[in-house]
Amino acid sequence: MLRLKRSENTKALRLSGGERKRLCVALELVNNPPVLFLDEPTTGLDDLSSSQCMSLLKLLAAGGRTVICSIHTPSAKIFEMIDTVYVLAEGQCVYQGSGSNIVPYMQHLGLSCPVTYNPADFIIEVACHEYGDAYQKPMVEAIANGKVTRWTPPGDDGKVTPTKTDTTSGASSFYEMEQFDEEINPKLLQAKSSWWMQYKLLLCRMLLQMWRDKSHIKLKFYMNIVLALIVGGLYVGVGRLASKALFNFGFMFTIVIAYLYLPMMPVLLYFPSEINLLKREYFNQWYRLSSYYAAMISAKLPSMFVLAVIYLSIVYLMSSQPLEWFRFIMLFTIAFLTALTSDSFGLLISSRLSLVNGMFMGPVLAVPLILLSIYGIGYGKDTYISPIMRFLMSLSYLRHGMEGLVAALYDYGRGDTICEDTEMFCMFKKSEFLLIFLGFENMHYLWSVFCLIGFYLLFTISAYVMIRQRLKKSSSNQTFAYVLQLLTKYFNFTSYNY
Repeated sequence: MLRLKRSENTKALRLSGGERKRLCVALELVNNPPVLFLDEPTTGLDDLSSSQCMSLLKLLAAGGRTVICSIHTPSAKIFEMIDTVYVLAEGQCVYQGSGSNIVPYMQHLGLSCPVTYNPADFIIEVACHEYGDAYQKPMVEAIANGKVTRWTPPGDDGKVTPTKTDTTSGASSFYEMEQFDEEINPKLLQAKSSWWMQYKLLLCRMLLQMWRDKSHIKLKFYMNIVLALIVGGLYVGVGRLASKALFNFGFMFTIVIAYLYLPMMPVLLYFPSEINLLKREYFNQWYRLSSYYAAMISAKLPSMFVLAVIYLSIVYLMSSQPLEWFRFIMLFTIAFLTALTSDSFGLLISSRLSLVNGMFMGPVLAVPLILLSIYGIGYGKDTYISPIMRFLMSLSYLRHGMEGLVAALYDYGRGDTICEDTEMFCMFKKSEFLLIFLGFENMHYLWSVFCLIGFYLLFTISAYVMIRQRLKKSSSNQTFAYVLQLLTKYFNFTSYNY
């Protein structure tokens, strides 16, 4: 019916204009809606493609659906396919009825449509004051701004619906409010497909989109390898030498910084544009927001996991960290949780801000998190830190990431590190002395894991709430608009450009 079988393996980017329009119609038909809304389905198409598109819509309407679409200056051929026409001019209705009744309607107002003229072009020209300014107001009054149904084609029973009465003049043919007093049944708003089905389909779609973007996959793969080689080259062998213990702490700090910016920045860049697509699909009730959000979170996990394994394996071996599987797994767990938290943190920022504001606020908000993650380190265990600062330090998830990395490499019975022969005093041969020097002697690995999981859940749930509020009209926005309307009405505000 849609004539898209030959293009089923073609990317949407490479479809022709007519194929894209038919694809949009197909997407609208996914949930088999009884009412179909389309915005200018023939715009940008040639005459043949426009006729094919309108024939498709006519076929859908004949199948029992109501198709409502906006069309600018339709041709005579397309105009004949339309059952009911609603003409607007300057926000007011100047005609409502069948296309064949436009000529009698204009004659009723004292205007004769030329025989060679398209009635659609003629009424639009009259509404646009091509024949003077004296006709628009009488047209609005004659049709009662869309409430008169005299020119509307009758239904199967010969009556005009859904009005209660209809006279020759149509003066009493109004849509009465009593007809719409019944409350909408909530069951009608429930999705026909299950949450799990929506989640699976959305997850497959997102994974397919990621797989098709080969250039992005290669870029992330090579970037992680190059970055790992650079970091590993800067910290070669620091993990086994006692004299390089503080350098090894710097190595762990680079892991935290890498997994702050690598997951966060792409989210700040792409999600503000992704939310425009989400608005259209969500308002069309294609799926639940929760299923989309869960699929979006899940689709990132495989690539993040693989890239983390590649990056951490390279830097772990090049920096000569202890060759113990449980330590690598502990380090990987902390680093991966830090990456997930950074991703959700970026999602929280971009869920409420635009692209420009999000790209600015993301790095700005990351600065205090970085500073708090290393505050007080190197002062020893006897250094006094105020309770307020300790509380602020606990609010930085990077701080918990640092503590978890240090615990993974230097706690749980690590053996002595190597002291070089040139060293007269080997202070950090015992890992306990390093932990005391850093002020991490009371840290617990599992506490760091639980804190990172807590921050991840907090950011993820908060981002979901922000997105949901953005997709609906909140009461705060309505209040703000009402206050702004009052101020504009009673006070003279003038905007100046400096």
